[in-house]
Amino acid sequence: MTTYKKVSRNAISKETDLVVTVIHGVTGPCAFITDPAQARDTIPIPLEEALISARQMIGEDLKPRDLVIVDEEDLWDARWGRLVPHPQRGTA
Repeated sequence: MTTYKKVSRNAISKETDLVVTVIHGVTGPCAFITDPAQARDTIPIPLEEALISARQMIGEDLKPRDLVIVDEEDLWDARWGRLVPHPQRGTA
């Protein structure tokens, strides 16, 4: 099972993070991926797809990146992996 790090939207590192933000969608939890370093984000997509895409993006990037999750509405479900607080940042 994959472990993900949870952060608050105020604790994002613009230089190193790739952010998956969990939101309410019409058919259930969705997410969008944000790359703060390049000021880009995706349209909302199903959460499972967002996690797969984000892991691919991290794997293809030449510089080290930190995949972090913003879930301010507590929509996370254990079937997507373990969500733990980021050890050096706030989650609220």
